[in-house]
Amino acid sequence: MKTLLAIAIFGITAASNAETLSFPYFRIEVGDGWVHNLEKGPQAHNAMANLVNIYNPNGIGILKMQPYSAPDFVSREILRNLTNVDLSTPLIWQDWGDYSGYQYDYSEGDTFYRQWWLVNERTIMLIVYDSDTESTDIENDEINKIVNSITVNKR
Repeated sequence: MKTLLAIAIFGITAASNAETLSFPYFRIEVGDGWVHNLEKGPQAHNAMANLVNIYNPNGIGILKMQPYSAPDFVSREILRNLTNVDLSTPLIWQDWGDYSGYQYDYSEGDTFYRQWWLVNERTIMLIVYDSDTESTDIENDEINKIVNSITVNKR
């Protein structure tokens, strides 16, 4: 009985370390110690123009998220054409929270990049995580949890 109680308390404690960040078009969950800031885009009057930066001050990388509103429904083909990945490179359609799309990892010089091109109906979410190439696995699980927690804010 004590073991079950300890497991239950640990589960509640672990779950309470997440914080929900809410923006006009989406919400995400971030772990304890992660912070965020907004960079105003050229269309500062439009909430879609904001770039959301998420990082752990004691970490090694930064996650950047930017939503865009499309005039019409965005298909897989349209989203695939928006990627900067050569069409000869296969990308797998995956679900990430309320969004679906493509993920691609690569390195340039000393920097590792993981990119997502995600869509939910007419909202496109462009996401980039970058870190030092020698440290790619350190924040991997936490970054995947953040991206997988994306929820649509219905307007």
